[in-house]
Amino acid sequence: MTNQKNFGFDNAMDFIMSFSRLGKKVNDLSRVKRLLDLIDNPQDSLRFIHIAGTNGKGSTAEMISEILYDAGIKTGIFTSPYIVEFRDRIRLMGKVIPKDELAEICSYIKSRLEKLKDADDFSGFEITMAIALLYFKKAGCEAVVFETGLGGLLDCTNVIKRPLVSVITSISHDHTAILGKTIREITVQKAGIIKDGCPVILSINNPDEAVDVVSKTAKEKGSSLIIPKRSDLAIKSTRLGDTSFEYKGIPYSLSMSGEHQISNALSAIETAYLLKKHFTITEKNIQTGLKKAFVIGRTEVLAYPSNGSSRYVILDGGHNDGGVEALAKVLNEIPKPITAIVGSLARKNVRDSLPKLFESTDKIICVDDFTSDTIPKQELCDILNEEYTKKFTSENKIIAFCGKDTKSEFQKAMSGEYQNTVICGTLYLVSYIKNL
Repeated sequence: MTNQKNFGFDNAMDFIMSFSRLGKKVNDLSRVKRLLDLIDNPQDSLRFIHIAGTNGKGSTAEMISEILYDAGIKTGIFTSPYIVEFRDRIRLMGKVIPKDELAEICSYIKSRLEKLKDADDFSGFEITMAIALLYFKKAGCEAVVFETGLGGLLDCTNVIKRPLVSVITSISHDHTAILGKTIREITVQKAGIIKDGCPVILSINNPDEAVDVVSKTAKEKGSSLIIPKRSDLAIKSTRLGDTSFEYKGIPYSLSMSGEHQISNALSAIETAYLLKKHFTITEKNIQTGLKKAFVIGRTEVLAYPSNGSSRYVILDGGHNDGGVEALAKVLNEIPKPITAIVGSLARKNVRDSLPKLFESTDKIICVDDFTSDTIPKQELCDILNEEYTKKFTSENKIIAFCGKDTKSEFQKAMSGEYQNTVICGTLYLVSYIKNL
């Protein structure tokens, strides 16, 4: 792999960003296979833990990765989207891909694509995945934790042939225009990552329809299915900063808060048990890895109460009905009043998701200046107030208000003007806040 002259990090980013988010519509994996053929199929030299699901993919991926790091296994992780910077998506042993490595690999891919007349058909996600695979192969990774981008069956990550383990996390409604409108239809797409004879783990507490689809798919593929048992779980605490539990009689504690993170941890634990067939992993590795695992913007506490103050400021990227519902449960653990600073992308169905905040918050401040393609804040206010009136017909009050701008509202939250605050609605808002 040789570097083209004068091709640096900025050139690499320009190259990646020249591709559209989704690329030309696909009906199979032939396009991404053609891309990987051009770069000599680096995926065939790697071993994968493949993760799909609506919610919890990122947290579960981090937990599994941290367990593997602690066991001394050379591990790469590929996730999406990034929060602080693009290179967050491609990491080796917890460290982002170096800029010079990214530039060198992009230079190589660009030179290979010059042979194609239809190179513009590829998506930015496909190009980024190709970069990750080449980087992990060059680094000699022993394991790669591989998160799907969208769905599973037709997701470009599904080119891997025989993962060590397939993991399916919590399933709920999201991307319904692409994946289907029902839980059953969405699960069919997620279950597409199950491969013949390869074990699969399904997160606890999934809807019956999801369990049914995954069970049938696993049976058809001759794949053993593991679903953690509620009877093996004893929850000790789900308070902010103190999430702990016992599973099969062994104690664990997490840095990420909420009962939904316990569900993710159970999948990570069962994954680690299966990976013991391939690597040396101890119980101590599992406990330490789970405690170290942390994902930006997953019920992240930016301010804790101190000096007699009861002020919390919480940042969360949950953007669909399942994600917002999980956040709402965490908010019930902290004192009222709680103000929510909320924004959303125009393509999201906020009528299904954001009203789940109503019973956990007292006031909603709407913002829209944190990225392009957001729902205008006045429109978001109108939607939320309309939904509030439908849900609480006996109450005649306005719950949602337009904020000045995101930065000003964040400063008010951090100064304590809103007492307890949650900033949520989309990972794009999380990214904006983190970059402030």
